Amino acid sequence: MKKEKTEIKIVKIKECVPNSWNPNEMNARQFASLKKALTKYGQTKPIQVGVWPNMKVKDGYVIVGGFHTWKVLSELGEAEIEANIHNFKNEDEAKLYGLTDNIHGSNQQIKLGKLAYELTQNGYSIKEIASNLGEEDINVKDALDLVKDEIEKKMIELKKAERENTIVLNFIVDKDPEASADEFIKAVTAFAKAKGVKVEKAVKDINKQRETIALVSFNVTNPQKGVIDEALNVLSKETKMTESEAIAEVCSRFINTQNGNIQKQDTTK
Repeated sequence: MKKEKTEIKIVKIKECVPNSWNPNEMNARQFASLKKALTKYGQTKPIQVGVWPNMKVKDGYVIVGGFHTWKVLSELGEAEIEANIHNFKNEDEAKLYGLTDNIHGSNQQIKLGKLAYELTQNGYSIKEIASNLGEEDINVKDALDLVKDEIEKKMIELKKAERENTIVLNFIVDKDPEASADEFIKAVTAFAKAKGVKVEKAVKDINKQRETIALVSFNVTNPQKGVIDEALNVLSKETKMTESEAIAEVCSRFINTQNGNIQKQDTTK
């Protein structure tokens, strides 16, 4: 990795943000020892922080080395910290630097493997990753093989969780089921759209004797279904409503809100 220009300066601790990939770990005893040393001697070397174009952290720095020093000083109530600021080309370069700085700690193979997997997905070869880290190709490959099966298994589980479900909503109405069906379909479709759920189709199946309206095919993902079920469960418990009544109430409130917004817009024109 080409050495980038750096600058050592005193920055505010709150301006420094931990990264999401830090491969260096420290147990409680090691952390307590570091805290004792920093309390007695203060900070003896700068932490490593970075900036790069279009990074998510605004007006601050991402910590790529020295996270535990930053954490201890934060706990001690320090307001400032000495930092070596790196200007990286992108996040991948920052990650590679972080690995180079920390990878020789203990129990790092799994985290090395996970980062190697991410970098290979971004187009880096094992040879390039190993070269940047000063590691042998086989070491990076072994670390990647260690986690590859686990990661791919989790990806399959995630895709499975995103499969669609079809929810059947039943409504019991007092009169004019045909008109009520149209009204409910409109309400449910508008509500679903506002919540990011697509209604593929709505089929009216009216039993004239029982005056039941069945709205079919609320096609949502498993996570979305969980949110809907939880909301209906809470409303049902609070109001002693049936699930159908709770769904009708939610849709009704939404339509009233929408109508109120439309009326406000009309009065301002």
